[in-house]
Amino acid sequence: MKSFGIQIKDESETLSEFAVEENRKYVELYDWQRRAIKFFFDKNCESIFEVSTGAGKTHVAIEIIKRVWKTDPKCKVLIVTPKNVILEDTWYKSLYTAGISIKDIGAYYGAIKEYCPITITNMQSIDTMELSLFKFIIFDEIHNYCTNRLYPILERKVKYKLGLSATIEKMDGGHWKLLEIFNYSVFKFPPKQALDEGVLNPFKFINIGIELDDETEEIYERVTQNLNMILQAGGGFSRLMRTNSGLKFKMLKLMNERKELVNNYFRKFDVVRYVCNIHKENKILVFHQYNKQTSKTYWHLLDEGIHARVIHSGISKEKRDEVLKDFKNDKFNCLLATKVLDEGYNLPSIDVGIITAGDSTAKQTIQRLGRVLRKKENESTLYQIFCLRTIEEEHAIERAKLFKQLASNYEEWKYDGEEIIK
Repeated sequence: MKSFGIQIKDESETLSEFAVEENRKYVELYDWQRRAIKFFFDKNCESIFEVSTGAGKTHVAIEIIKRVWKTDPKCKVLIVTPKNVILEDTWYKSLYTAGISIKDIGAYYGAIKEYCPITITNMQSIDTMELSLFKFIIFDEIHNYCTNRLYPILERKVKYKLGLSATIEKMDGGHWKLLEIFNYSVFKFPPKQALDEGVLNPFKFINIGIELDDETEEIYERVTQNLNMILQAGGGFSRLMRTNSGLKFKMLKLMNERKELVNNYFRKFDVVRYVCNIHKENKILVFHQYNKQTSKTYWHLLDEGIHARVIHSGISKEKRDEVLKDFKNDKFNCLLATKVLDEGYNLPSIDVGIITAGDSTAKQTIQRLGRVLRKKENESTLYQIFCLRTIEEEHAIERAKLFKQLASNYEEWKYDGEEIIK
């Protein structure tokens, strides 16, 4: 069992079948992981890994820690996360599963102040730590660290430095500073390559456009016209956002009103119900953008006799953990979530993903795609549901560009209020 890095108390060579299988995941590396490890050491142990969600970034980072310890056994490692849930649900469990002894894993956040061979902290607590203790720092979800407060920590000189992300690109251009700090040393493993190499699961993509009814379309057009008048009067969105004028707040109110209209459009819930009925025997994850939409979907599915559960920011962490545990244990098959699940949580293999709302950023798109494409026996299915001829369609078109490029096949459906036209 030495290959797993596990010290058994009675020095026997007996492990449960579960333990052997779990630890084998960290020993039997994908080819991309071997390439990434070589890249890291070839680049003087200072790199960013930009790797598709679901491909195994955490696993390869732990393998690097083990290899560093072979030549530098006293090297203390600091792992920094943007959220407590990533600290607790991803890193702590993954380190233990990989054979790292509990006594070697410490946590430094909130009331807990532990320094161990591996210490996990969050980006809120890192300012109070004695960073000179660590020769190796891992920044998880490094795209979140593009702030003036955290740049000096990213720039800190340590022997080993690794950043992890599904995509580091930021709309404000903050990623260029990250690239400079890491001497432009970036190992990339995008979704297409992960699919081609069999690391992610192949998937079918179905794009479903929904026609607005006359009344809703009239309201949408009226709100859009009022919004355009304000944008014209104020010199455009960017200029208005730099002010504290009444026009700015009218603009934001109208934008929110328009977004609420399409996010909560009643026909959208009809389509979600239809799709969930098709996949009653599958594990389903429905992506929403806002809490209200998630709760409304729950009631619509309940009327249909579909047992779903909800996770969003208004639900306590304890309740979220309970829901995810029940989901993994197959106590229900349909999970309704907001962007709170976009990063940080370890999810079981999902058969069907349904995107009902979201933004058009590459970060969210890749994160949500990765949630659905973890390896399993059968092909995955990804649905995108959106309202035609609205701002939502513009975002859907951007997301669909990637989905259509990566899918094994795709279909275009339309719902006119009476039937799904395939």
